[in-house]
Amino acid sequence: MRLPSPSIQETNVRGVRLFEMPCSVDPNRGRLTVAEVPHGLPFSPQRCFLIFGVPTGQTRGQHAHRTCSQFLLCTHGECRLLVDDGTQQAEFHLDRPTLGVLVPPLIWSTLRLHSADSVLLVLASVPYEEEDYIHDYADFLTLVQLPTP
Repeated sequence: MRLPSPSIQETNVRGVRLFEMPCSVDPNRGRLTVAEVPHGLPFSPQRCFLIFGVPTGQTRGQHAHRTCSQFLLCTHGECRLLVDDGTQQAEFHLDRPTLGVLVPPLIWSTLRLHSADSVLLVLASVPYEEEDYIHDYADFLTLVQLPTP
């Protein structure tokens, strides 16, 4: 059985989109959600990683990427994702494995309020490159608010 494509919702933050992933429910076998390229994921992942075991009160992220897009799904537990394009901000409560968020390049993101059991899956559009990260918020603002020539 092929599941339908996700429902995609635009947000007020440039390029950030919410994906409600399709879910198949079988009372005897459980639930299944799927994301395929190109019908479910906005890019072909080149890297994936899990964030888990975050101590109470700690934050993750607090950076932007120059070229990398990321797709975030909280597969267990819950956390909050704050995104910022330099002008608009939004916060999303990631509390189910069917809710994904696309974070495109040049969006500042911060993860906070992790539950003790949270497991966040991050799919990245490119392999890890330290040079792609922007760790200083002032540098980020300079990059996204360049005056037009």
